[in-house]
Amino acid sequence: MILYLKIQNNEVGILDQISAKLYPDEHLIPRKRLFSLLLSRPSKQIVMLTAGAGYGKTSLLKSFFHQYPDLLCNWITLTEPVSTLDQLMNLLPSHPDKKPAWFVIDQTELIQLDLNETIKLVSWIEKLPHTMTLVLSGRKNPEGFPASRWKVQGTGIIINKEMLAFTRMEAEEMLKESLHTKIPNNFTHYIFASFDGWPAGLALFCNEALHVDSYYHFKCYVDSFYKNKDLVQYLSTEIVSKLPEHLLAFMLNTSLFYKLDKELLQEYLRDTPVSDYLNDVAHIQMFFSENDGQLRIPRLFRKFFYDLAQKKLGAKKIGAFHREIALFYRKKFRYIEALSHALAANEDQLVIEFIEDMAERYEPKEFLLILDGWLEQFSPALHLYRLSLFLFRCLPVSLTASLLEHLEDIAFYYKDKDLFAYTDVCHRLATINFYQGDLNKAIHYYKTSLEIAVSTDNEPMLALNTTLLAQMYRFIRENDTSLRLSRQALAIAETRGFKQVQMHALWNMAELLLDKGNLETAKRLTEQSLEVSREYDEASIIYPMCTMSRYFRKRGDVKKALDWAGQALKNARLFNIAGDMGWAKAEIAVCLRAAGQLKEAQRMLEKSKQCFNGFQYMSCLVQKRLITILCDQQKYDDAQHLDNKLRDIIRKSGYTWIKGYEILEIRRCSSLKIQLLGPLSIFINGEKTHIKRKSSLRLLLLLASSGQRRWSSDELIGLLFPDETEEAAANQLYVALSVLRKFLEPDLVKGRSSTFIPYDGSHYYFGFDKADIDLERLQYLLNKPYSPQVFSETLSIYKGDLLKEYLYEEWLIDKREDTRSQYLSTLLKWLAECERSNDPRDAARILETMIKLDSYEEKYYLRYIKLLKDIGEVRKARRVADKAIEILKNEVGIDISHKVDKLLNNVYVVRPQ
Repeated sequence: MILYLKIQNNEVGILDQISAKLYPDEHLIPRKRLFSLLLSRPSKQIVMLTAGAGYGKTSLLKSFFHQYPDLLCNWITLTEPVSTLDQLMNLLPSHPDKKPAWFVIDQTELIQLDLNETIKLVSWIEKLPHTMTLVLSGRKNPEGFPASRWKVQGTGIIINKEMLAFTRMEAEEMLKESLHTKIPNNFTHYIFASFDGWPAGLALFCNEALHVDSYYHFKCYVDSFYKNKDLVQYLSTEIVSKLPEHLLAFMLNTSLFYKLDKELLQEYLRDTPVSDYLNDVAHIQMFFSENDGQLRIPRLFRKFFYDLAQKKLGAKKIGAFHREIALFYRKKFRYIEALSHALAANEDQLVIEFIEDMAERYEPKEFLLILDGWLEQFSPALHLYRLSLFLFRCLPVSLTASLLEHLEDIAFYYKDKDLFAYTDVCHRLATINFYQGDLNKAIHYYKTSLEIAVSTDNEPMLALNTTLLAQMYRFIRENDTSLRLSRQALAIAETRGFKQVQMHALWNMAELLLDKGNLETAKRLTEQSLEVSREYDEASIIYPMCTMSRYFRKRGDVKKALDWAGQALKNARLFNIAGDMGWAKAEIAVCLRAAGQLKEAQRMLEKSKQCFNGFQYMSCLVQKRLITILCDQQKYDDAQHLDNKLRDIIRKSGYTWIKGYEILEIRRCSSLKIQLLGPLSIFINGEKTHIKRKSSLRLLLLLASSGQRRWSSDELIGLLFPDETEEAAANQLYVALSVLRKFLEPDLVKGRSSTFIPYDGSHYYFGFDKADIDLERLQYLLNKPYSPQVFSETLSIYKGDLLKEYLYEEWLIDKREDTRSQYLSTLLKWLAECERSNDPRDAARILETMIKLDSYEEKYYLRYIKLLKDIGEVRKARRVADKAIEILKNEVGIDISHKVDKLLNNVYVVRPQ
C-alpha cells in the first residue's frame, strides 16, 4: 500500500513518522540555518534529506512548509517498497497547479529500483522544470543517485545527518525556550554533548517535566536519560527489535569501546566481519558520530546499549569482556584504554601492572589523563567515587608530586566554569597532598570539594570527601570530629549503596573506637569492613586486616595479632602497592615488639620506612615507632640522632599533632607563596590566584624580586610610572599599593599594618620572613655545599628564568641575568666537587642541567659526552653528541663533529633498524 496525501487550500497534511510526543507542535523550532539552505539555489530540481530516525527530517519539512505554505504541492509517504518508475509516477501529478511547486516523497528507503529503473528516474529528475522541486526524505538514499553531481551542478541540495543535527546554539535556544529557568547554569552544553545534537532526543528531553532542584540531581537526570521509558520504548521497538541477532550482539559488544577503530575492532572480534556489520547498521545513523575521522557511539546511545548488555549478558560476563579488552589494549601499548577497562572489570592487580608499565615508559604529565577526569570517559562503569580510594594508592608518590601544579591550574580553570569538574579536581588535589604528607592542604582541598558537593547535592562526592576528611582529622588527633564525620559518611554510603565509602568509613570508625578502648564495637565494625572489602574492594582489605591485628594486640593475643598482620602483608604483596605494604609491615613490627622480638621489629620498621619513601607523614609515624624500639634496645645515640632528624621534619612540615612532638614554636605554613622562576604563580592559603590590576602586579614583582632592598616612593614611581606627571604617578602608586595590600590580606584594616608590604617611615619593602618566595629559597640553596638533596631541591625550584613572561621590564633584566649566572656558577662549583669526589653520575646530572640552561656552550657538551662515555652510557652519549653537533652547527655556526668523533673514538653503537 502507498499512502498519498494531496495538499489543497494551502493546508499541510503530513504523516509524522516519529512519535507525536517527540515532536509536539509547540516545540516546532524554526531551523533558520536549514531554511536558508532549502531556499538557496533557485534552479534546484531535487532536495535530499538523509538521516536516521529522530533526526528531524519530517519536523524540518513540517516547520518549513508551516512557514512557507505556498511552496508545498504534494506530500507522499511510502509504506511499501516501490520497484518501478511507473509506480512512482502514478503518485505525482503531471501538471502542478502552482509555481513554484514542491513535491515531498517520504520514507525513500522504500524506493528499491533496479539499475535501469534508477537511470530512468534520474533522467526524469534532471528534466524537471526549474519551477518544480522534488524532496526525497528517508533513512537511506536510493542506490545509484548521482547526489554529488547534482550538488556540484547546483541542481540539488543534499542534507545529511550532520547538517540535521542541532548545533550547540540551536540546542541552547531550544532548551531555554522550552524549559526556561529549570536548567542550572552551564548545563546546556552538557545536555547537548549527551545527545550529540540528536533532535528527537532533545525534543523528548524538553517535553519531559523536570522535578529536580539541585545541580547533582539534574546531572543524574541527564546522565540517566537513556533509561527514560519513552526513549527506551522508542529505541527498543523502532531500532533494537528490528536488528538481526548478530547485529544486536555486535552493538552490545561495541558499547564497551569509547571509540570504534575498525582495524582494532576487527582484530579483537576476529570472527566478526566488522566493516560489513558497520555498513549493515549504517542506516541507524544516530548511533554513530564521527570526530576527527574517528567513529564513536554518542554518550546517550552508548549508555543505552551498555545497560542493555548488562541486562542481557550479566555483570559478570561484562566484567570478563572488560578484562579481555584491557589485555588486548595492553598488547597494543594503549595503556590509558587498558587501564580504564581493567578498572571497569575490577581487576585491581591488572590496574597496578598497567600503572607500573606506564611509570617506566612515560613522563609524569601523561598521567594527567588519569587524574584530570578524562579516564572516566572511557567506560560507563567508571566514576571517581568508586576509583579514588584505590587508584591514588597505586600511583607512585614521586610521580603525583610533579602533577600538583598542573592540577592546581586545572582547578583554577574550572572554579568559575564547571562546579562538578572543580569538585573532582579539588578532591584529587586533596588526595595527592595527603600522600605527599601535606595534611593541612589535604584538609583544605577536601573541605573545598565537600562544600561544593553539598551545594550541588553531589551525594557520591559528598560521601567520599566526608569519609576521607574524617581520616585526616583522625591523623591530626581531632578524634571527635573524625568520628562525627565517619558516621555521616557511613549513613550516606549505606543509604545510597556507595560500597567503597562504606568500607572506608567502617574502618576509620573502628580505628577511632580502638583508640577509645571500645574494643568489641571496634571489632564488629572491622568485621563489617572486611566483609564489604572482600566483595567490592579487595585491594583495600589490608587496612581492616591490620585493624583486626590491633584489636588482638589490645586484647593481649599477640599470636592472633601477628596472624592478621601477616595476612595483611601477604595480601598487600599480591598488589605490590608500596603504601599498603608499608602499613602492613608497620603493624607487624608493633606486634613483634609486643612479642619481645625487638631486632626483628626494628628490621621490619626499617622496611616499612623504605615502603613509605615519599609518603612524608607516614614516614614520620614509622620513624617515631623506630625511635621507641631503638630506646627499648638501649641504642640511645641512634635514637637521639633519628629523633633530631624527625623533629626537624616535623618542624618544617607543621606536624604539631604528632604525639610527643607538640612543639608550640613550630612555624605555620606561609599563607603567601610566589613562584618567580619560570611561569609566574601566586598562591594565597594554598589556592592559585591572579592579580588583575597590572600596576599592583608590577609593584609586587618589583618588591618580591629585589631581595632585602628597600624602596622610596620616588624610586618606585620612577620605575613603575616614568611617563606620568608627578601628581598622577603618586596617585597611581597609592592605588596600586592599596589594591596589592588588600589582595594579599583581604582582612587588612590599615595599610601600614601590612604583613607583606611594610613601610618603615620612608621606604617600602617586602616581608620575606612571612612569605615563601622561590627566588629567596634558591639564593639560600646556592650558598650551600653540594649534596644530592640540595641539587634536587634547586631543580624543583628553578623552573625557568626569572619572570620570563616579563622580558621587557628594564628593572628585571639585570636581576634575571644575575640569577641565571649565579645558578650556572654554582652548578660549575658543584660539578667540580662531584669530580673531585669521583661521583661521575651526579656530575652528569649537573652537566645535563647546565646544557638546558645554556644550550650553545660547546665545552658543556664535550664534558657531558665524555662523562657519559666514561660511565658506560655510550648510546646516550651518541644521542647527545648528535644533538650537540646539530644545534651548534645550525644555531651558532660551530662544527664540533671532529672533536666529538675524537671523544667517541672506538665507541660503536648498534642503531636499531
